[in-house]
Amino acid sequence: MRHIHTPRRAARAFGLVAVAAVAAGCSLDLVNPNAPGEEEVLNSPELILITAVGLQSQYADNVLLLIRAPELVTDQWSTRPLALPADQSLVRGDVDPTFGVVSDPFAAAYRIARSADVLTRSAPGVNLSRGQQVGISVLSKLLRAMAVGNLTTQYQNLPATYDSVGAVPLPAGQVRDSVIALLESARGELLATTDAELAPFVARVLTPTTGTGINLRSTVDAMLARYYLFDGRYNEAIAAAGRVNLGVTSLLQYPNPGMNPVWNYMSGLRYVGARREFFTDAQAGDARPAFWANRAVGTAGLPDSAFDFRGYAGSRNDPYPLYLPDEMRLIQAEAQARLGNLTAAAVLINAVRTDGTGAGGACTVSTTEPRACLPALPETALDTPGEVFAQILYERRYELFGQGLRWEDLRRLAAFTTERPSMQYLPFPQSECDRNPNAGC
Repeated sequence: MRHIHTPRRAARAFGLVAVAAVAAGCSLDLVNPNAPGEEEVLNSPELILITAVGLQSQYADNVLLLIRAPELVTDQWSTRPLALPADQSLVRGDVDPTFGVVSDPFAAAYRIARSADVLTRSAPGVNLSRGQQVGISVLSKLLRAMAVGNLTTQYQNLPATYDSVGAVPLPAGQVRDSVIALLESARGELLATTDAELAPFVARVLTPTTGTGINLRSTVDAMLARYYLFDGRYNEAIAAAGRVNLGVTSLLQYPNPGMNPVWNYMSGLRYVGARREFFTDAQAGDARPAFWANRAVGTAGLPDSAFDFRGYAGSRNDPYPLYLPDEMRLIQAEAQARLGNLTAAAVLINAVRTDGTGAGGACTVSTTEPRACLPALPETALDTPGEVFAQILYERRYELFGQGLRWEDLRRLAAFTTERPSMQYLPFPQSECDRNPNAGC
């Protein structure tokens, strides 16, 4: 076992490596020098805290790999002429299991999970305050759960955890249950800890430079709401979403010399952009498409023109959200509708639609979140399950552009739309088949 005795390794500047690859199966997976290897044990309080900052950077710099396939196989992103052949294969739906677009999410998520495991196992052995111990534990569990939970929306079968010998893949729903259990464990630790106890950890690790970073309590509940919904546990989803403080944000930060990887993929490499249909399918007057993308700037692409991103990927240093406030309302709306409470669902849908609408119908545009500025729908437009679920699917498309959730939405709500993704799931990565004798390939 290798022990680290100085923080030098973890403290190295963390810069995003922009890989301008040209091969069809290339990998854009990024190595974080702040992230410890699986065999490492961190043995000082300073090193633990520095590496916790690095773990956030590791997740932030891999966010593109976690959302790329869900955006390209659905009606959100399109490719441009410079796009990798592998990206184009996602749009067409004929991706090869040897391609990096198949293996990248898998590798990135389990590397984040391994780094989180190193922190979790190391923290109890060093002299940290109780609040710091809880902060380390909760942050590690949260980012691990988010990384692996993301995979449950992209692969039908996957290991619940990484094993160097080779873990047996399980159905995605079973793995999602383990994600929920991890998040509930994190929530339990937070419930037993005061904000005052957590404050030094928050100041040092979560908001050290910008003042805006990850809000642990709300993000844990937001992820519980998301995965409880996907798991069909509707009462739990409603409760978790209701606990989220919609007045706070959780943002991944990209200070110089780093850069937002989604922005880089669109603007630096010119590989992708927003689909034309994202604009043409929108209801007249919906202000959200213009929040997310700039229709005036497009490039003739395949198969559609692809427009530049705005919102959280419009410039080099834009932060990227872990969840958005109206996702919580739409989670509650869908869960209420699943439970037969259509009136409650309609109220929540209209709260999302009228967000930003001021006196006299004027639209108050926000630079920090999408606002529809649409009129409320009449009761007759939302009095059947089909109408409610179809409207939820529409609202989620325009609230959650670029968040990697559309693929799961189209599968879960397939009965209420004619839109279909180019494929149902990514194939199991060939690289994992070759490495793991228990993969069952």
